[in-house]
Amino acid sequence: MKHFTLIAFAALMALPMQAKIVFESGFEDWSNNLPTDWFGTRTNLAAAGVAQVSDDVNGGSFAVRLTRDVTGHQRFSTQDVAVVDGQAYEVNFWVRGEGQIRLGLYDGRPTGSGYATYTPYTNVSGNTWTEVTLNITAANSAADGQFILSVQNTVAPEHLVVDDVTISLGSVNPTETVSIQEIQETNNPDGSSLLLGSTVNTGGIVTANLPNGFYIQNGNGPWSGIFVFSTLNVPARGDSVTFSAAVEEFFGTTQLTQVNDFTVVSSGNPQLVTNVSTAQVNTEDMESVVVRVSDATCTNPNAGFGQFVVNDGSGTCLVDDVIYAFNATLNTAYNVTGPVQYAFEEYRILPRDASDVEISTGLNESAFAGVQLYPNPSIDLITLTGIQDRTEFMLSDAVGREVLTGILVNERNTISVQDLPAGLYVITLRNAGAQWSTRLAVQR
Repeated sequence: MKHFTLIAFAALMALPMQAKIVFESGFEDWSNNLPTDWFGTRTNLAAAGVAQVSDDVNGGSFAVRLTRDVTGHQRFSTQDVAVVDGQAYEVNFWVRGEGQIRLGLYDGRPTGSGYATYTPYTNVSGNTWTEVTLNITAANSAADGQFILSVQNTVAPEHLVVDDVTISLGSVNPTETVSIQEIQETNNPDGSSLLLGSTVNTGGIVTANLPNGFYIQNGNGPWSGIFVFSTLNVPARGDSVTFSAAVEEFFGTTQLTQVNDFTVVSSGNPQLVTNVSTAQVNTEDMESVVVRVSDATCTNPNAGFGQFVVNDGSGTCLVDDVIYAFNATLNTAYNVTGPVQYAFEEYRILPRDASDVEISTGLNESAFAGVQLYPNPSIDLITLTGIQDRTEFMLSDAVGREVLTGILVNERNTISVQDLPAGLYVITLRNAGAQWSTRLAVQR
Protein backbone atom coordinates (compact mmCIF):
# COMPACT_ATOMS: atom_id res chain seq x y z
CA MET A 1 0.00 0.00 0.00
CA LYS A 2 1.29 3.42 -0.91
CA HIS A 3 1.85 6.13 1.67
CA PHE A 4 3.30 9.61 1.84
CA THR A 5 6.31 10.72 3.79
CA LEU A 6 7.45 14.13 4.96
CA ILE A 7 11.04 13.87 6.14
CA ALA A 8 12.73 16.42 8.37
CA PHE A 9 15.89 17.70 6.75
CA ALA A 10 18.08 16.80 9.74
CA ALA A 11 16.94 13.19 9.59
CA LEU A 12 17.03 13.25 5.81
CA MET A 13 20.74 13.92 5.71
CA ALA A 14 21.40 10.87 7.90
CA LEU A 15 19.58 8.40 5.63
CA PRO A 16 21.59 6.58 2.98
CA MET A 17 19.50 5.71 -0.11
CA GLN A 18 16.17 7.43 0.69
CA ALA A 19 17.90 10.65 1.70
CA LYS A 20 17.02 12.37 -1.57
CA ILE A 21 13.24 11.97 -1.22
CA VAL A 22 11.50 14.82 0.63
CA PHE A 23 7.86 14.06 -0.22
CA GLU A 24 6.05 10.99 -1.53
CA SER A 25 2.33 10.58 -2.19
CA GLY A 26 0.19 7.91 -3.80
CA PHE A 27 -3.11 9.64 -2.83
CA GLU A 28 -3.95 6.67 -0.56
CA ASP A 29 -5.16 8.57 2.50
CA TRP A 30 -8.32 10.72 2.28
CA SER A 31 -10.35 12.72 4.78
CA ASN A 32 -13.55 14.68 4.07
CA ASN A 33 -13.23 13.72 0.37
CA LEU A 34 -9.75 15.27 0.07
CA PRO A 35 -6.26 13.67 0.06
CA THR A 36 -4.71 14.33 3.47
CA ASP A 37 -1.23 15.13 2.14
CA TRP A 38 -2.57 17.60 -0.45
CA PHE A 39 -4.98 20.53 -0.65
CA GLY A 40 -2.55 22.79 1.24
CA THR A 41 -3.22 26.43 2.03
CA ARG A 42 -1.90 27.56 -1.38
CA THR A 43 -4.59 25.56 -3.18
CA ASN A 44 -7.23 27.65 -4.93
CA LEU A 45 -8.74 24.82 -6.97
CA ALA A 46 -12.25 24.28 -5.60
CA ALA A 47 -12.77 21.15 -3.49
CA ALA A 48 -15.39 20.12 -6.04
CA GLY A 49 -12.59 19.92 -8.60
CA VAL A 50 -10.74 17.26 -6.55
CA ALA A 51 -12.11 13.71 -6.64
CA GLN A 52 -10.92 10.28 -5.55
CA VAL A 53 -10.35 7.73 -8.34
CA SER A 54 -10.33 4.00 -7.63
CA ASP A 55 -10.39 2.52 -11.14
CA ASP A 56 -7.44 2.45 -13.56
CA VAL A 57 -4.95 3.80 -11.04
CA ASN A 58 -1.21 3.77 -11.64
CA GLY A 59 -0.44 1.99 -8.36
CA GLY A 60 -2.08 1.21 -5.01
CA SER A 61 -5.80 1.76 -4.51
CA PHE A 62 -6.46 5.40 -5.36
CA ALA A 63 -5.46 8.34 -7.55
CA VAL A 64 -6.82 11.90 -7.78
CA ARG A 65 -8.88 13.55 -10.55
CA LEU A 66 -8.33 17.31 -11.03
CA THR A 67 -11.00 19.27 -12.90
CA ARG A 68 -10.41 22.77 -14.25
CA ASP A 69 -12.19 22.85 -17.61
CA VAL A 70 -11.54 26.52 -18.48
CA THR A 71 -8.50 28.60 -19.42
CA GLY A 72 -6.88 30.25 -16.40
CA HIS A 73 -5.02 27.92 -14.10
CA GLN A 74 -5.78 27.00 -10.51
CA ARG A 75 -3.42 25.56 -7.94
CA PHE A 76 -3.49 22.14 -6.24
CA SER A 77 -0.73 22.17 -3.61
CA THR A 78 0.91 19.80 -1.15
CA GLN A 79 0.75 20.29 2.58
CA ASP A 80 3.83 22.09 4.01
CA VAL A 81 7.23 20.78 2.93
CA ALA A 82 10.50 22.31 4.18
CA VAL A 83 12.55 23.76 1.30
CA VAL A 84 16.05 25.26 1.19
CA ASP A 85 17.19 28.40 -0.63
CA GLY A 86 19.05 27.52 -3.82
CA GLN A 87 18.12 23.84 -3.72
CA ALA A 88 16.78 22.26 -6.91
CA TYR A 89 13.89 19.82 -6.57
CA GLU A 90 12.84 17.08 -8.98
CA VAL A 91 9.11 16.32 -9.06
CA ASN A 92 8.04 13.05 -10.68
CA PHE A 93 4.40 11.99 -11.17
CA TRP A 94 2.11 9.95 -13.43
CA VAL A 95 -0.82 11.47 -15.29
CA ARG A 96 -3.53 10.52 -17.78
CA GLY A 97 -6.61 12.21 -19.28
CA GLU A 98 -6.71 15.46 -21.20
CA GLY A 99 -5.63 18.97 -20.16
CA GLN A 100 -2.61 21.05 -19.25
CA ILE A 101 -0.51 20.68 -16.11
CA ARG A 102 2.63 22.43 -14.85
CA LEU A 103 4.74 22.69 -11.70
CA GLY A 104 5.02 25.57 -9.26
CA LEU A 105 6.43 26.23 -5.80
CA TYR A 106 5.56 28.57 -2.96
CA ASP A 107 8.57 29.35 -0.74
CA GLY A 108 7.82 32.90 0.49
CA ARG A 109 10.45 34.53 -1.74
CA PRO A 110 10.35 38.37 -1.89
CA THR A 111 9.32 38.41 -5.58
CA GLY A 112 6.26 37.03 -7.35
CA SER A 113 4.12 37.13 -4.17
CA GLY A 114 6.30 34.34 -2.79
CA TYR A 115 5.88 32.00 -5.78
CA ALA A 116 8.49 30.60 -8.15
CA THR A 117 7.97 30.94 -11.87
CA TYR A 118 5.89 28.02 -13.16
CA THR A 119 7.40 25.51 -15.54
CA PRO A 120 5.92 25.47 -19.06
CA TYR A 121 2.68 23.50 -19.37
CA THR A 122 2.79 19.80 -20.18
CA ASN A 123 -0.03 18.93 -22.58
CA VAL A 124 -1.72 15.65 -21.69
CA SER A 125 -3.95 13.82 -24.18
CA GLY A 126 -4.92 10.16 -23.88
CA ASN A 127 -5.97 7.74 -21.18
CA THR A 128 -2.63 5.95 -20.98
CA TRP A 129 -0.55 6.68 -17.90
CA THR A 130 2.38 8.97 -18.75
CA GLU A 131 5.34 9.70 -16.48
CA VAL A 132 6.28 13.37 -16.11
CA THR A 133 9.43 14.75 -14.46
CA LEU A 134 9.77 18.49 -13.81
CA ASN A 135 12.35 20.56 -11.93
CA ILE A 136 12.08 23.72 -9.86
CA THR A 137 14.47 25.62 -7.56
CA ALA A 138 13.71 27.26 -4.22
CA ALA A 139 14.79 30.89 -3.75
CA ASN A 140 14.02 31.06 -0.03
CA SER A 141 14.38 28.67 2.92
CA ALA A 142 10.92 27.98 4.32
CA ALA A 143 9.36 25.40 6.63
CA ASP A 144 5.99 26.06 4.99
CA GLY A 145 6.96 25.52 1.36
CA GLN A 146 4.29 23.97 -0.86
CA PHE A 147 4.74 22.29 -4.23
CA ILE A 148 1.99 23.08 -6.71
CA LEU A 149 0.34 21.26 -9.61
CA SER A 150 -1.24 24.00 -11.72
CA VAL A 151 -4.00 22.81 -14.08
CA GLN A 152 -6.25 24.27 -16.77
CA ASN A 153 -8.26 23.29 -19.87
CA THR A 154 -9.13 19.80 -18.60
CA VAL A 155 -11.59 17.80 -20.70
CA ALA A 156 -14.32 15.38 -19.57
CA PRO A 157 -14.79 12.61 -18.82
CA GLU A 158 -11.37 11.95 -17.27
CA HIS A 159 -10.07 15.53 -16.99
CA LEU A 160 -6.57 15.01 -15.44
CA VAL A 161 -5.91 11.99 -13.23
CA VAL A 162 -2.65 12.14 -11.22
CA ASP A 163 -0.95 9.40 -9.19
CA ASP A 164 2.33 8.53 -7.47
CA VAL A 165 4.04 11.88 -6.85
CA THR A 166 7.66 11.81 -5.65
CA ILE A 167 9.64 14.95 -4.82
CA SER A 168 13.40 14.54 -4.49
CA LEU A 169 16.44 16.74 -4.07
CA GLY A 170 17.60 17.62 -7.58
CA SER A 171 21.12 16.84 -8.65
CA VAL A 172 23.46 19.76 -8.11
CA ASN A 173 25.04 20.79 -11.41
CA PRO A 174 28.23 22.85 -11.52
CA THR A 175 27.46 26.51 -12.05
CA GLU A 176 27.82 27.22 -15.75
CA THR A 177 29.54 30.29 -17.19
CA VAL A 178 27.34 31.78 -19.91
CA SER A 179 26.85 35.03 -21.79
CA ILE A 180 23.75 37.21 -21.49
CA GLN A 181 22.84 36.19 -25.04
CA GLU A 182 22.81 32.51 -24.01
CA ILE A 183 20.50 33.33 -21.10
CA GLN A 184 18.14 35.53 -23.11
CA GLU A 185 17.88 33.94 -26.54
CA THR A 186 14.92 31.60 -26.67
CA ASN A 187 12.46 29.87 -28.96
CA ASN A 188 9.93 29.25 -26.19
CA PRO A 189 6.53 30.68 -27.21
CA ASP A 190 6.17 32.48 -23.87
CA GLY A 191 9.63 34.06 -24.18
CA SER A 192 11.02 32.26 -21.13
CA SER A 193 14.74 31.51 -20.95
CA LEU A 194 16.02 28.10 -22.00
CA LEU A 195 18.12 28.25 -18.79
CA LEU A 196 15.13 28.98 -16.53
CA GLY A 197 15.82 27.70 -13.00
CA SER A 198 19.58 27.37 -13.58
CA THR A 199 22.30 29.05 -11.56
CA VAL A 200 24.88 30.65 -13.83
CA ASN A 201 28.06 32.68 -13.79
CA THR A 202 27.82 35.71 -16.06
CA GLY A 203 28.62 39.41 -16.30
CA GLY A 204 28.53 42.52 -18.42
CA ILE A 205 28.65 46.32 -18.48
CA VAL A 206 26.12 48.11 -16.26
CA THR A 207 23.88 50.31 -18.41
CA ALA A 208 21.23 51.61 -15.97
CA ASN A 209 20.15 51.49 -12.32
CA LEU A 210 16.71 51.07 -10.78
CA PRO A 211 15.82 51.04 -7.07
CA ASN A 212 15.50 47.24 -7.11
CA GLY A 213 18.39 46.34 -9.41
CA PHE A 214 20.31 47.20 -12.55
CA TYR A 215 20.65 46.40 -16.26
CA ILE A 216 23.79 44.85 -17.74
CA GLN A 217 24.78 44.18 -21.33
CA ASN A 218 27.28 42.11 -23.37
CA GLY A 219 28.10 44.02 -26.56
CA ASN A 220 24.99 45.13 -28.42
CA GLY A 221 22.28 43.76 -30.67
CA PRO A 222 19.50 41.24 -29.99
CA TRP A 223 19.41 39.35 -26.66
CA SER A 224 22.44 41.28 -25.31
CA GLY A 225 20.86 42.85 -22.18
CA ILE A 226 19.26 41.58 -18.98
CA PHE A 227 17.89 42.96 -15.70
CA VAL A 228 19.55 41.92 -12.43
CA PHE A 229 17.28 41.96 -9.37
CA SER A 230 19.53 43.02 -6.48
CA THR A 231 19.22 45.65 -3.77
CA LEU A 232 22.47 44.73 -2.02
CA ASN A 233 24.76 45.45 -4.98
CA VAL A 234 24.60 48.98 -6.45
CA PRO A 235 27.18 49.33 -9.25
CA ALA A 236 27.65 52.47 -11.37
CA ARG A 237 26.90 52.82 -15.06
CA GLY A 238 29.96 51.72 -17.00
CA ASP A 239 31.08 49.21 -14.37
CA SER A 240 32.10 45.81 -15.71
CA VAL A 241 30.70 43.26 -13.24
CA THR A 242 30.73 39.48 -12.77
CA PHE A 243 28.61 37.34 -10.44
CA SER A 244 26.60 34.15 -10.09
CA ALA A 245 22.79 34.27 -10.10
CA ALA A 246 19.64 32.27 -10.70
CA VAL A 247 17.71 32.64 -13.97
CA GLU A 248 14.05 33.46 -13.35
CA GLU A 249 10.98 34.84 -15.14
CA PHE A 250 9.09 37.68 -13.45
CA PHE A 251 5.79 38.64 -15.10
CA GLY A 252 7.16 37.85 -18.55
CA THR A 253 10.65 39.33 -18.07
CA THR A 254 13.77 37.16 -17.90
CA GLN A 255 15.90 38.35 -15.00
CA LEU A 256 18.75 37.27 -12.74
CA THR A 257 18.17 36.93 -8.98
CA GLN A 258 19.93 35.56 -5.88
CA VAL A 259 23.16 37.35 -6.78
CA ASN A 260 26.37 35.98 -5.23
CA ASP A 261 30.11 36.48 -5.68
CA PHE A 262 29.50 39.99 -7.04
CA THR A 263 32.68 41.66 -8.34
CA VAL A 264 33.34 45.00 -10.04
CA VAL A 265 36.11 44.18 -12.52
CA SER A 266 36.59 47.71 -13.91
CA SER A 267 34.81 51.06 -14.21
CA GLY A 268 34.21 53.72 -16.85
CA ASN A 269 33.67 51.26 -19.70
CA PRO A 270 31.93 52.45 -22.90
CA GLN A 271 28.30 51.42 -23.32
CA LEU A 272 27.15 50.27 -26.73
CA VAL A 273 23.79 51.26 -28.20
CA THR A 274 21.71 49.30 -30.70
CA ASN A 275 19.99 51.42 -33.36
CA VAL A 276 16.44 50.18 -33.95
CA SER A 277 13.15 51.33 -35.39
CA THR A 278 10.32 52.19 -33.01
CA ALA A 279 8.51 49.01 -34.09
CA GLN A 280 11.55 46.89 -33.17
CA VAL A 281 11.41 48.17 -29.58
CA ASN A 282 8.32 45.98 -29.13
CA THR A 283 10.13 42.68 -29.63
CA GLU A 284 11.31 39.99 -27.23
CA ASP A 285 14.92 40.07 -28.45
CA MET A 286 15.30 43.75 -27.46
CA GLU A 287 14.18 43.18 -23.85
CA SER A 288 16.68 44.91 -21.50
CA VAL A 289 18.94 46.01 -24.43
CA VAL A 290 19.97 49.70 -24.62
CA VAL A 291 18.47 50.94 -27.89
CA ARG A 292 18.27 54.22 -29.80
CA VAL A 293 15.38 55.30 -32.00
CA SER A 294 15.98 58.25 -34.33
CA ASP A 295 13.70 60.87 -35.89
CA ALA A 296 10.73 59.49 -33.96
CA THR A 297 7.79 61.89 -33.79
CA CYS A 298 5.80 62.26 -30.58
CA THR A 299 2.22 61.22 -31.39
CA ASN A 300 0.95 61.28 -27.80
CA PRO A 301 2.79 63.39 -25.18
CA ASN A 302 0.67 62.08 -22.30
CA ALA A 303 0.03 58.34 -22.58
CA GLY A 304 -0.49 57.98 -18.83
CA PHE A 305 1.83 57.00 -15.97
CA GLY A 306 4.55 59.42 -17.16
CA GLN A 307 4.76 57.85 -20.62
CA PHE A 308 4.75 59.34 -24.12
CA VAL A 309 4.47 57.70 -27.54
CA VAL A 310 6.87 58.10 -30.49
CA ASN A 311 6.78 56.76 -34.05
CA ASP A 312 9.47 56.86 -36.73
CA GLY A 313 7.05 55.59 -39.36
CA SER A 314 7.50 51.88 -38.60
CA GLY A 315 5.05 51.75 -35.67
CA THR A 316 4.66 53.23 -32.21
CA CYS A 317 6.64 52.63 -29.04
CA LEU A 318 6.38 53.91 -25.48
CA VAL A 319 8.93 56.04 -23.61
CA ASP A 320 8.64 55.88 -19.81
CA ASP A 321 9.81 58.08 -16.92
CA VAL A 322 10.89 55.21 -14.64
CA ILE A 323 14.45 56.63 -14.45
CA TYR A 324 14.25 60.08 -16.08
CA ALA A 325 11.14 62.23 -16.67
CA PHE A 326 10.81 64.25 -19.86
CA ASN A 327 7.92 66.43 -21.01
CA ALA A 328 7.51 65.64 -24.69
CA THR A 329 5.81 67.95 -27.19
CA LEU A 330 3.25 66.71 -29.69
CA ASN A 331 4.54 66.40 -33.29
CA THR A 332 8.17 67.05 -32.26
CA ALA A 333 10.73 64.52 -33.48
CA TYR A 334 13.14 62.99 -30.95
CA ASN A 335 16.11 60.68 -30.74
CA VAL A 336 15.53 58.49 -27.66
CA THR A 337 18.04 56.14 -25.99
CA GLY A 338 17.72 53.76 -23.06
CA PRO A 339 17.19 50.13 -21.98
CA VAL A 340 13.98 48.43 -23.07
CA GLN A 341 11.77 47.39 -20.17
CA TYR A 342 8.89 44.91 -20.42
CA ALA A 343 6.16 45.51 -17.84
CA PHE A 344 2.37 45.32 -17.76
CA GLU A 345 2.51 43.43 -21.08
CA GLU A 346 4.15 46.38 -22.89
CA TYR A 347 7.65 47.29 -24.00
CA ARG A 348 8.99 50.79 -23.34
CA ILE A 349 12.30 52.69 -23.56
CA LEU A 350 13.68 54.05 -20.27
CA PRO A 351 15.80 57.19 -20.85
CA ARG A 352 18.42 57.52 -18.09
CA ASP A 353 19.19 61.26 -18.20
CA ALA A 354 18.74 64.39 -20.32
CA SER A 355 21.25 63.23 -22.93
CA ASP A 356 19.02 60.25 -23.74
CA VAL A 357 16.22 62.43 -25.17
CA GLU A 358 17.28 64.79 -27.98
CA ILE A 359 15.20 66.91 -30.27
CA SER A 360 15.83 65.60 -33.77
CA THR A 361 16.06 67.63 -36.96
CA GLY A 362 17.14 64.69 -39.11
CA LEU A 363 20.67 66.11 -39.36
CA ASN A 364 20.76 66.61 -35.62
CA GLU A 365 24.34 67.63 -34.95
CA SER A 366 26.04 70.75 -36.26
CA ALA A 367 29.11 68.69 -37.11
CA PHE A 368 26.99 66.80 -39.65
CA ALA A 369 24.83 69.71 -40.84
CA GLY A 370 26.14 69.43 -44.41
CA VAL A 371 26.07 65.65 -44.73
CA GLN A 372 24.20 64.14 -47.67
CA LEU A 373 23.64 60.46 -48.41
CA TYR A 374 22.58 59.19 -51.85
CA PRO A 375 21.16 57.27 -53.58
CA ASN A 376 18.60 56.10 -51.03
CA PRO A 377 17.31 53.45 -51.79
CA SER A 378 20.58 52.03 -53.09
CA ILE A 379 21.46 48.94 -55.10
CA ASP A 380 25.25 48.70 -54.81
CA LEU A 381 26.96 51.95 -53.73
CA ILE A 382 26.11 54.86 -51.44
CA THR A 383 27.87 58.22 -51.39
CA LEU A 384 28.34 60.37 -48.29
CA THR A 385 29.36 64.00 -48.78
CA GLY A 386 29.90 66.85 -46.33
CA ILE A 387 32.17 64.93 -43.94
CA GLN A 388 34.26 67.54 -42.09
CA ASP A 389 36.56 65.45 -39.88
CA ARG A 390 37.68 61.87 -39.37
CA THR A 391 34.39 60.04 -38.82
CA GLU A 392 33.43 56.50 -37.86
CA PHE A 393 30.48 54.90 -39.61
CA MET A 394 28.43 51.87 -38.63
CA LEU A 395 25.68 50.16 -40.61
CA SER A 396 23.22 48.02 -38.60
CA ASP A 397 20.42 45.84 -39.91
CA ALA A 398 16.73 45.76 -38.99
CA VAL A 399 17.36 43.92 -35.72
CA GLY A 400 20.31 46.09 -34.69
CA ARG A 401 23.14 43.78 -35.70
CA GLU A 402 26.30 45.52 -36.85
CA VAL A 403 26.90 44.54 -40.49
CA LEU A 404 29.44 47.08 -41.75
CA THR A 405 31.86 49.56 -40.13
CA GLY A 406 34.67 51.81 -41.25
CA ILE A 407 36.40 55.20 -41.11
CA LEU A 408 35.64 58.17 -43.35
CA VAL A 409 38.47 60.69 -43.86
CA ASN A 410 37.42 62.54 -47.01
CA GLU A 411 34.72 65.11 -47.66
CA ARG A 412 33.23 62.71 -50.24
CA ASN A 413 33.14 58.96 -49.56
CA THR A 414 31.75 55.92 -51.36
CA ILE A 415 30.65 52.79 -49.50
CA SER A 416 29.73 49.48 -51.14
CA VAL A 417 26.52 47.80 -49.98
CA GLN A 418 26.31 45.30 -52.82
CA ASP A 419 26.95 42.32 -50.52
CA LEU A 420 24.15 43.23 -48.13
CA PRO A 421 20.72 41.55 -48.39
CA ALA A 422 17.82 43.77 -49.44
CA GLY A 423 16.17 45.49 -46.52
CA LEU A 424 16.17 48.46 -44.18
CA TYR A 425 19.35 49.53 -42.37
CA VAL A 426 20.47 52.33 -40.06
CA ILE A 427 23.73 54.16 -40.82
CA THR A 428 25.32 56.00 -37.89
CA LEU A 429 28.16 58.56 -38.08
CA ARG A 430 30.22 59.51 -35.03
CA ASN A 431 33.06 61.94 -34.43
CA ALA A 432 34.29 64.20 -31.61
CA GLY A 433 31.25 63.53 -29.47
CA ALA A 434 28.74 64.16 -32.28
CA GLN A 435 26.46 61.52 -33.72
CA TRP A 436 24.06 61.36 -36.67
CA SER A 437 21.86 58.50 -37.87
CA THR A 438 19.51 57.94 -40.76
CA ARG A 439 17.75 55.01 -42.37
CA LEU A 440 18.96 53.41 -45.60
CA ALA A 441 17.06 51.08 -47.92
CA VAL A 442 19.00 48.49 -49.92
CA GLN A 443 17.24 47.02 -52.95
CA ARG A 444 17.99 44.11 -55.23
